[in-house]
Amino acid sequence: MSTRWMWMCGLAMLLMPALASAQEDASAEVEASAEVEAPERAFVGDTALLSEVGRWEVGLSGPLRYGLSVELELAVHPLLFFVAPNAQLKVAHGQRGGWHVASKHQLTYPTPLLRLLAREGIGGILPSDRAVPHIVSLQSELLVTREVGAHLLSLGLGVQVAPRVGESQLVSIDLPFVYPRTAAMFGWATGIASVHMQGPIAGTFGYEADVRAFTYPGVDGAFAVEQGAALRLTTSPRFMAQLGYRLSYAGYPFDTMFNIVPTLELAWGF
Repeated sequence: MSTRWMWMCGLAMLLMPALASAQEDASAEVEASAEVEAPERAFVGDTALLSEVGRWEVGLSGPLRYGLSVELELAVHPLLFFVAPNAQLKVAHGQRGGWHVASKHQLTYPTPLLRLLAREGIGGILPSDRAVPHIVSLQSELLVTREVGAHLLSLGLGVQVAPRVGESQLVSIDLPFVYPRTAAMFGWATGIASVHMQGPIAGTFGYEADVRAFTYPGVDGAFAVEQGAALRLTTSPRFMAQLGYRLSYAGYPFDTMFNIVPTLELAWGF
């Protein structure tokens, strides 16, 4: 068995027991305790918890989030919206066996951005003479989160598809962190699995760490594993700063590559 499939199998084995436990009562009516609003938390990010009702959050690179109700959270990436219209809905499904359960559904229309990048010179990363079809990226993910003391452990399992309409001469974008997220545009689907942890360290300092794996059968490269960690400073529910790194080990049409980049995020809540 190759190293990349060992990564994927190991992560799947870690995720499946918790996801099976979260879904075993999915057809039953939500328990009364599940309708109690999630604990008040700021900047919960990629967890099954939702923003508080009426709360807005926005970051330099993160989405603009709004707590619409106890069960619904809306989000968009404002910097991308005008070149890649997008919308995200997170739906809470209560608590099952000590786990908060939610599903996240995202729709993106990346065609305008891809056509903008199909140019010569500065900013061009795609050939200018290639036809870019209409693409709709649909991604759904099941999230479960458990409170471990003051920490949050989250597991996720999802799928992305990207149906295309019209003539397509699109070539792959062989860039770290980009290729795994666009692979569905060339294949039939991308599978996504994740483990995420965040919590306090001391005082206003905390941390966030995650591992995320992608597999896209039938597409050159076929896999990617990303890992990131960051030190977080939360001065109040209104402001958070985060400094860390993100690394990637991924397959591309030409070879496998290892990359690491620094990360900086500033976020505001109101």
